[in-house]
Amino acid sequence: MDLSPEQLRFIEAVRKPKHHRREIQLQKRFNEIPRAEQLDTLLYIFTHSNNYGDQQDCSRFLPDFVSDCDYALEELLMQIAPTWNLSVEELPDFLADVYGAERVVNTSKSLATQHPDDSYERRSLGTIAWWLKRRCPDGG
Repeated sequence: MDLSPEQLRFIEAVRKPKHHRREIQLQKRFNEIPRAEQLDTLLYIFTHSNNYGDQQDCSRFLPDFVSDCDYALEELLMQIAPTWNLSVEELPDFLADVYGAERVVNTSKSLATQHPDDSYERRSLGTIAWWLKRRCPDGG
């Protein structure tokens, strides 16, 4: 994925040290990105960094894109599995809001079986299912 200058400025802002004006700066940089590129920019962070702070900062923007996400669930899960920080529960919640909790749980569990037992991808996909079990009628 080639990133626009606006996307790169936002990513640089996400990766800067934390300070009291950071949220304002992030919002400003994010608003400079064309709407059509904003979700891609957020997902770039989830697929290119497992830094908790970076992903947590980006996760606050995700709810605005529930109706805009048209990625195939399986493809998206496979892209985020190697780098998603397991403590950022907002990403599984976003996926559940877009695709439905049961579908995300079932797809995550199915994809997890394609990875070795001790792989980060398997752990990541299993943790996505774990975060969402409370949202499933049968407990996931």
